Amino acid sequence: MSASVGTTPPPVAAVDAPAPPPAASEPATPPATAPAAADPLADVTIPARPAWMDRYAKPGQPSPRFFDIDALMAAHGLTRDRAIELQNHFRDLGRSDPGGSDTAHFDAALAKAKAGSFEDRRDTAKLASAPFVVLFDLDDTLYAQGKDLDAGCRDYEVAATGDTPARGIKLAPGAAAAIDRIAALGGAVVIFTAFTDDATLANLHGWQFGGKPLPEHPAIAGVLTNSHLVLQPKREVAGKLERPIIEPSKDVRIVDEALRRAILVDDNPLRTFQPRNVRVTKKFDARRYCTTKDAKEKLAFERTLPLVVSEIEESLRYAKDRKVDFAVAYLPYTQIGALATAFLQEAGMSRKAAIAHLRQHPELVDRDF
Repeated sequence: MSASVGTTPPPVAAVDAPAPPPAASEPATPPATAPAAADPLADVTIPARPAWMDRYAKPGQPSPRFFDIDALMAAHGLTRDRAIELQNHFRDLGRSDPGGSDTAHFDAALAKAKAGSFEDRRDTAKLASAPFVVLFDLDDTLYAQGKDLDAGCRDYEVAATGDTPARGIKLAPGAAAAIDRIAALGGAVVIFTAFTDDATLANLHGWQFGGKPLPEHPAIAGVLTNSHLVLQPKREVAGKLERPIIEPSKDVRIVDEALRRAILVDDNPLRTFQPRNVRVTKKFDARRYCTTKDAKEKLAFERTLPLVVSEIEESLRYAKDRKVDFAVAYLPYTQIGALATAFLQEAGMSRKAAIAHLRQHPELVDRDF
């Protein structure tokens, strides 16, 4: 038997060892970001509202700044009308210099306000001395405007103004006569609209009143527009928590801090917050007024403003005879006073008796809704 010969196993091919996993890299350190700069005007500013809450906010633009008017008054020794005018000046400066500093705009607006500079031809002396003041809304109260008003339903036309297209204006029946009569009675008339500033002024300069553009007529003691609307945070006053004003609104105190002599005539109570001083009217629908065949309906539109004037005249006589404030005399006709008038009538009082009772017992009229 031959001896077996041992065999050497074939060499094993070398296998590359798996590469070790890459070392875990350190997480990238995010670049340092500077903290947001504090708003230097925060102490006198109401926090910005979302753009969707602002009817007049333009797409892609932030909601305009609203100042805390009472904070402005306390911090800078301003009267209410000057504090609200500061907000108006601030907005004007922001539009004319959009890249400028808010602080610089505020300082310039504050200087104007302290100097008593008003954008409109404000007759502050007349507003302070007049026995009564009537603020009139414009749209759907003293006039209607629209690009689609037919030629036969326009008293005059206004060219395009900024983003506002060319439009026709139809004055409400009795609008001019109401202003004339209030002036003749010794009252001061103020225009107060929520519409934008430049377009409103263009509309009013097209309204020829007594041979002059309406804002220049001596019967008009002031013109207030969108930038004069205010917001108000909730606060405690005399131990009572007051509700916040969350919709930009018309503050009657801009012409009468004590709310004893002034009323606001307006078709839209949603932009007001002093229901004891607001007379709500039916909207002036120019298209319907111009086209209706119903004589009674047309007459109703034509009687709206003359009725308000007759209420003012009657209230003024009562105020003089009884030596009470005009606002107390007019209270039964106001937004919330009218509810109390109806409340008494439903109990069997005549309208005349209900009005007399409320004037003698104004505390029966609720302070707010």
